[in-house]
Order: sequence, then structure tokens, then C-alpha cells
Amino acid sequence: MKQWQALSDKFELISPREKWLIALCGAVALLLGVFTLVVEPTYLENKRLTQQINATQLNNQRLEADILLMTAKLNKDPDQEINQKYKNLVTESQMLSQQLADIVENLISPSEMAKLLESVLAGSNKLRLVSLESKKAEPIVPSSDDSQYSGYYIHPVRLELVGRYFDIVNYLEALEALPVKYYWRNFHYQVEKYPNARLVLEVYTLGSREEFIGG
Repeated sequence: MKQWQALSDKFELISPREKWLIALCGAVALLLGVFTLVVEPTYLENKRLTQQINATQLNNQRLEADILLMTAKLNKDPDQEINQKYKNLVTESQMLSQQLADIVENLISPSEMAKLLESVLAGSNKLRLVSLESKKAEPIVPSSDDSQYSGYYIHPVRLELVGRYFDIVNYLEALEALPVKYYWRNFHYQVEKYPNARLVLEVYTLGSREEFIGG
């Protein structure tokens, strides 16, 4: 207790500027803690799923090239062994396509993404919504790529809000606790006029249609 009282007395003696700097350092330390506990695990999971999608896409493109090669060989000189290999390649390609379809099916639908962000925000009267923008859908592969993945799109939503640090943390934790799946893409937090800060958050889901997300 004596040590705490001594520290308290020393704190009272320092200048307001030094007190503000100490408070700012504390806020930064708390922010880093929240990033480690809340944002970083989601970011790593998103990165893992993105790598899985990319690997599936590359494997499918490789298989499609092999199928074209086998088709050319079959047209020239039909052979039972080649025909069986061709069938195996087609089956594997279909399995990879189904894997991606399963990933999309387990995600929240694009039409519900923006409404979900706004509904969670409505539960807090301490945050001010600056903007909620449904951005243009992005194809997973270029439109010129004749691939089975050409029918899938990334649907991003950009959210910008202003509020106090702990209110923003509560909002992020509420999003994390939702029983739905989606991906985080961009996260930017900046202290403006203390104690208020600005959060710019971009999340996305996948869909098989290119239409804009409602909301």
C-alpha cells in the first residue's frame, strides 16, 4: 500500500502533458491486447481459409489442363488406361469444386452481411455509424478464365464508425460471438480526439452470384 501511495503521489506531481502521455500509452497497450485476443485469431483463420481456397483453385486449374491433355490424347488414340486416368481426373476436379461449394454454403449469405453488421451496431447507443458500404463484388478468378471457379464472387462490406475505445472493443467482441461465418479483410483503428477513435472495418463473404449486397 505504501508503494502504491508513493506512486500515486508521484503521479499527482507530474504535469498534465505527462499524465496524458501515460494514459495514451495505457490505451495503446490495451489496444494491442485486444488485437492479440480478438482480431489476430480471426485474421489467422481468414488467412488459412484464403490459402485453402487459393490452393483448391490452383489444383483445379492444374486438373483442367490435365483433362484437356487427356481429351486430346483420347481423340487421337483411345486407350483404356488413358480413359481411366481421364475419369479419375474428372472425379477429382468435381471433388475440388464441391469443396469450394461447401465453403460458400457454410458462410453467411451476401444479402445478410450488411444487415448483420448494422443489427449488431444497433445494440449499442454509444457508437456513431459513419458509413456502411456494400462494395462491388469481385470474381475469385478473372472473367476470362474458363474455370469452374468463375461462378464465385467475393462480396465485401466496408464499415466505418466512431466511438470510445471500450465501446468499439465490445462491438468487435459481439461480432466475434456471432454464430455465422465470414472473413475479415481490413482493420484500421485510429485515435482522433481523445477519448474518441475511428474504426474502419472491411469484412467479406463468398457467393455464387454477382449482385450487390442489400442494405
